[in-house]
Amino acid sequence: MTDPMLDLLDEAVTILRTRLADSLSGEQRYLALLTANAVATAGREARIRERLEEVRKRIDVPIADIRNGRHDGDGALYDRLREHVILRAWIADPATLSDEERAIVSGP
Repeated sequence: MTDPMLDLLDEAVTILRTRLADSLSGEQRYLALLTANAVATAGREARIRERLEEVRKRIDVPIADIRNGRHDGDGALYDRLREHVILRAWIADPATLSDEERAIVSGP
């Protein structure tokens, strides 16, 4: 998605949260805020989709092997898994991340 398209999503979220939701009450307010959150989440995922996919590709071991302890002590794999989890957490709710984790999302 291009930056202008992402900017449009951001603007839609702002309008839904500040102008529309504020003028509503009850279920309509809830639905406006729910929609704003969904659009914001989609926008965050679109922003880092390529990076997320690149990190996923670097996790090149079967999940069953991880579950069975075959990669215990593999620091490089741990770092890749941690980066993936931090990116997914940022997509879901950026406010839950620590400053250190936000720096990972921002990248070098």
